[in-house]
Amino acid sequence: MAIDVDKDGKVGCAYYVAMDETLMLEEDIPMGGIEAVDTLLLHVQPTSIIIPNRAPGDLVDFLERDAHRFDDNERSCGGQGAYILRHIVSAQFDYEAGKEALARVDHGSSKPDPIEVLTSTEEPVQSIKSSARNRLMRLAEKINLESCLSVGCAGAVLTDLERRRTAEDSSSEEGDMAFRFRVRFIEMNTSADTMLVSGDSLISLQILQSELHPNPQTRSSKNSEPKAKEALSITGLLQALASSAQGKRRLRQILLRPSTDIALIQERHRSIEVLLHAENGELTKSMRKLLRKLKNTKTLLLHVRKGVDRIRGQLSLRVGDWKALLRFAMVSTQLRQAIHALKGASGIEIFDQIRTEVDVKRFLHVGDIIIRTIDFQLSKESGHTEILPGASEYLDGLRREFADVCHMLPELREAAVRDAPWKAAEYIRHCTVMPELGFLIAVKLDPETGEGVYHGQDHPEGEWIMCFVSEDVVYYKNQLMLDLDSQYGDLPSRIADEEIEVIMALAAAVLEHEEAILGASGLFGELDSMLALALAAEKYNWTAPTMTSSNVIDIVGGRHPLQELLVPSYIPNDSSIAGGCGTGLSEETNMATNGSRTGPAPSMLILTGPNNSGKSVYMRQVALIVYLAHTGSYVPATRATIGVTDRILTRIATRETVVNDESAFLVDLKQAAFSMNFATRRSLLLIDEFGKGTTAESGSALFTAYLTYFLDLGMERPKVLAGTHFHEIFENGLLRPGKDVAFAHMDVRLDPDAEDPEEQVTFLFHLLPGRGSSSLGVLCAATNDVPSDVIRRAEAVVALQDRNESLVEVCSALSEEDKQRLSQAELVARRFLALRVPSSARGQGDGTTVREMLQGVLAPEEVATQGT
Repeated sequence: MAIDVDKDGKVGCAYYVAMDETLMLEEDIPMGGIEAVDTLLLHVQPTSIIIPNRAPGDLVDFLERDAHRFDDNERSCGGQGAYILRHIVSAQFDYEAGKEALARVDHGSSKPDPIEVLTSTEEPVQSIKSSARNRLMRLAEKINLESCLSVGCAGAVLTDLERRRTAEDSSSEEGDMAFRFRVRFIEMNTSADTMLVSGDSLISLQILQSELHPNPQTRSSKNSEPKAKEALSITGLLQALASSAQGKRRLRQILLRPSTDIALIQERHRSIEVLLHAENGELTKSMRKLLRKLKNTKTLLLHVRKGVDRIRGQLSLRVGDWKALLRFAMVSTQLRQAIHALKGASGIEIFDQIRTEVDVKRFLHVGDIIIRTIDFQLSKESGHTEILPGASEYLDGLRREFADVCHMLPELREAAVRDAPWKAAEYIRHCTVMPELGFLIAVKLDPETGEGVYHGQDHPEGEWIMCFVSEDVVYYKNQLMLDLDSQYGDLPSRIADEEIEVIMALAAAVLEHEEAILGASGLFGELDSMLALALAAEKYNWTAPTMTSSNVIDIVGGRHPLQELLVPSYIPNDSSIAGGCGTGLSEETNMATNGSRTGPAPSMLILTGPNNSGKSVYMRQVALIVYLAHTGSYVPATRATIGVTDRILTRIATRETVVNDESAFLVDLKQAAFSMNFATRRSLLLIDEFGKGTTAESGSALFTAYLTYFLDLGMERPKVLAGTHFHEIFENGLLRPGKDVAFAHMDVRLDPDAEDPEEQVTFLFHLLPGRGSSSLGVLCAATNDVPSDVIRRAEAVVALQDRNESLVEVCSALSEEDKQRLSQAELVARRFLALRVPSSARGQGDGTTVREMLQGVLAPEEVATQGT
């Protein structure tokens, strides 16, 4: 993955997917900055990142936080980063060089360059330029060449791939390379028809939530990347319902790139509706079972393309891959038949594509040639690939010849025994034939000499030639063995070579159908993703949302898809907000129409009320319902009308780290700035307790100005959900409810007479209109085991604040114990000042010394008596 950021914050990115042999480019993201880079890392999850030497310092610092460190201390601790970060020469990110590199590897079009007729005055070099121009024109049909930074990044990726190919070619044999880093496809991800969900939003909404493997040894095994798994998140929840690797991968792509194309979203909704139809229940179950049998066909075909795999220095042919390909052919046929039997599937693209594009005859042909070539039963017994008789006449002939030779081996031993002295007969064990060594005779080892007890001594033909020693046996060649070698040759090696030729021929026959297999695999991945979404809708009681071009969000009975799995009962809540209608449109275009609520909806809903009452969960549930609707999934709600939303931006979670020298408040400010720079009227913003990282005065001022900025956008204002505990904003009239602003709070029931603090407040988690009067922070502290003296002190301070009394007096007030100690100290001072100290050090005339006088002043009983 290559990343570049210019001085204005524009971000370019390109990355190579080795399994797909695809070079992907992202459109340049203006003013994206570090936030856009963070989002790209979450989407791509790269193993290696390259950046130019001139990269901005903040980009370098950000990427180095999670980069793999190669110093000894990190290695000894087992700490490994998520990726390898490398700095390369900035010239490799040059735009013109990137265009030329892309044009050279553009294999996406099979159209030849048009033949141009040259006049007598034209130079031949013009035709070369014309060919390059034609390649660039074809390239421009697939990627936006105006994304200069991303094109430069693509050039850097291609240069790095060339370096890797050169390195592997020089260090590996041709058959050992798993990847050739070949670029077969070039694609570009565009922002058109795609909802932008920032990296902070992906984390704070728990769309993505990875965690390290609980086993430390697995988590940081030697020469491997850190093992992570998806924790409780939307991605983890839905991917667990997919049956195949293709389905899990396609589902992740859908989840990370929600669509704003209403037609596509509705097509997915119709697909889910068909799969949920009662008459199709058994068919969907059988399709899930069939999909579980599929392996990743891209990996399978990669192994087929290699043909053989080197294991422990020996060539071993894969049998599991052929079995998986055979299973793919059988499953493809059964899945196509199941699609034909689905009720109501006609006219839905994914089902129509499977019916028309999955060539059953072709796949059955592939399965047939595999069945006629591979002996799976014998392969299972022997541990390596066995070729069936009849797959190759030449191989069958070699095998018959080898079988005849094996029958000859006992006779060869008898012949060797007859030629040897009678005393040596007992030491000749057997005759055998081995690959590359040919025919051999085995003799018992003499431990004293390290040779055979008999090895042709006193034989007319001379002594035998020793080949090797194995345990207590020495293998020799005599003249008879040499004659057999010349007559039959190296039969085992010839058989092995012919088996490889047969397998290579089978691989070539299968690879003729590679595009069809990959195409069908992609369709099955899409089908599996729809089956997973349908299963989620059935399992978690989700319903189909109504998508509209109006800029509204109207939800009845909405639920949080993750939170409801963790509590015994979940209280649903409604939501109704609408963004600006845009220039030239009337406000009536954005109306809430669910239930009995019909009328203009506010663009901003501000939530107040007690801590722990469910405000943050409510905001997240609205965002997740909008997000799931744009992925084409059903949503956790009784009914929902969702307007097309182009971006979900959040100011919720503050992701801090010890290697980041930015304060929590500064991180919050950057998130707020990002949302202000990128929000449009179709965006949804979640703002939770912005401004809490500084003083109450500054925080409330920033929060008010932040919300006012969006309200002042007028017809271009976005949809905003905000939560705050700055009640002084409303008490001072800085934000008032109106047509565009509404207040709401979560319902609670208070019982001040209850002795147990936990029984004094009951959270009902039900949204009510209007502003909450208190945050009940002290009561929440009491229910969370904060010491009682701290609670009493806090209650006293809150009471003074409610009476608008000065907190200075409270903070300067003394406790009873302090007052008593101060009174005692005052009495001691008064007694000391009342003393008449004599001029003589001997004391007074009654014999009392000065020391005794001072001790009397400090005597506690006297102090107490004086105090009374």
